[in-house]
Amino acid sequence: ADLGLAAEPAPGVLAELEGEGRWLLAPFATDALVFVVNRDNPVDGLTADQVRRIYTGEITNWSQVGGEDLDIVPFQRNKGAGSQNMFEKLVMDGRTPMDPPSTWTADSMSGLLDAVREYDNSAAALGYTVYYYANDMEMAKGLKVLAVDGVSPSAEAIRAGEYPFLNPYFVAIAKAAPADSPTRVLYDWVLGPGGQRLAAIEGYVPVTDVEG
Repeated sequence: ADLGLAAEPAPGVLAELEGEGRWLLAPFATDALVFVVNRDNPVDGLTADQVRRIYTGEITNWSQVGGEDLDIVPFQRNKGAGSQNMFEKLVMDGRTPMDPPSTWTADSMSGLLDAVREYDNSAAALGYTVYYYANDMEMAKGLKVLAVDGVSPSAEAIRAGEYPFLNPYFVAIAKAAPADSPTRVLYDWVLGPGGQRLAAIEGYVPVTDVEG
């Protein structure tokens, strides 16, 4: 391929790519992993530590985090899903999440959001999604996005690095690509105002403030 657009690779892979000295790699947008509950859940936020302890099974009731006396039903995505990999990389901090019952696992992002929205006609469920889905009013209907460590995942907080669970997206080409080649022209465009506006239109948070 002449040009790649991809989420940040594993740290070892990124270090290897940078160490080869053959590539131009630059973040052009940022996504975030956000946590959602049914809009009737009175809890508005969790700490990162509380999220981890919920998903390891140490915290099991909403009353332990300021909510009602209701068992927490923490949904996960299926193994190998992009959002599941993000969850384990960004959130769990080396800890192993509990193995959920099959009924607490969703094989699609829309399936997970539907499950959190509708589970047992209650506000017991917790789930996660990526910011660009949560920012879609249709996808987020009936749901509430939680603050983490007191920070709501707005575009401004994500761009400023204030929200804790962030995942950059990179554009990459070979350094040897001539300055006037179509590949280099497209690379520069992705990082310029046009590409940054397109990233915003697609629901990501561009690295520069061009959304207005």
